[in-house]
Amino acid sequence: MKRGIAYPSERRFFKDERTGAEGVQLTSFPGIHIKLYFHVNAFTPDSNTLVFQSFAHASRDSKVDVFKVHVDGHGLTQLTDAAEAGSPVVSPDGRWLYYMCHGELRRVSMTDYQEDTIGYIDGILPSTGLSSNTAGTTINASMSGNGSVYFTDATLRNGRRAILRYSTDGKEAGVIYESDDITHTQCEPSEANVVAFQHRPDELHRNIWLVNSDGTNARPLDLPYGNGHWMWLGNTRKIITNLEKRYNGIAMMGENDEQPEILATGEHFWHAASSRDGQWIVSDTSWPDHGIQLIHVGTRKYKPLCYPESSNSHPQWSHPHPSFSPDGKYVVYNSDRTGTAQMYIVRIPDQLREELQR
Repeated sequence: MKRGIAYPSERRFFKDERTGAEGVQLTSFPGIHIKLYFHVNAFTPDSNTLVFQSFAHASRDSKVDVFKVHVDGHGLTQLTDAAEAGSPVVSPDGRWLYYMCHGELRRVSMTDYQEDTIGYIDGILPSTGLSSNTAGTTINASMSGNGSVYFTDATLRNGRRAILRYSTDGKEAGVIYESDDITHTQCEPSEANVVAFQHRPDELHRNIWLVNSDGTNARPLDLPYGNGHWMWLGNTRKIITNLEKRYNGIAMMGENDEQPEILATGEHFWHAASSRDGQWIVSDTSWPDHGIQLIHVGTRKYKPLCYPESSNSHPQWSHPHPSFSPDGKYVVYNSDRTGTAQMYIVRIPDQLREELQR
């Protein structure tokens, strides 16, 4: 059993040559390491520890394991050793890593590494890859703010896509909604009464849909031209989305708003993530790559935080997918700048934060 095995630190310190921001390359072993998707909670609430995914060996059909590491690069420890570790997420209280394995929801203790099976849903295809959205469980998982309910999406054996809901007390597990196309499932973080998911664009170019937490009342969010990368803006009950390239911006909208609001424009923002308090956004850029941009929601000002120098190519691990720590002091991202996918974390300079708020 490899679960609970600790490894020596692989950290390398760095300073961005153009912005001066300082950080740590958290992984260095010559394998594929990838942070959790930008809208998935990877951190313990004290912002000291985060989890990430790692290919078990160098092959295209490699299984993927989950590890944890401290933000200073120490504490590198393997958390899973199952046949599949899909849809991982850290519980809001930081005690557990939850993940999917062949229809089972499992949890692993973040401290003593004991594992339990919480619930099971029959008819789920096994995962076929780290970023697959067409088979098995995927990279999308979220939990209610009190940790009582877990949501993810998966492909059923009948070929349909589905939203899965499990109660973490083990009393409930079931499919709440089915469609021909469901990805990027994420519950509203404060109360989890609404679940958002992505569907291919309709005739009005809308691709974000909402359902109640029991799967009823499916309706589109009237926000067109999203590029497919979006998340809830903290606990504001609004959603931010990057826009298609010809619009070069980030838009925000709540379900009851009359129209979307543009938060930032002028760059090809790619994947935007919100801070827990909804006051800050961090987004990578691509084609052209102008670095990871830090954006203040109130002033609409933005400026480069750092330059990940990743290839921004097809594999998910080449996309920076930046996201914040819970305290908003750090941004973690992917880069294959060394030729191998590694994970990096940078501390936001106080001077940059103050400048953008003025």
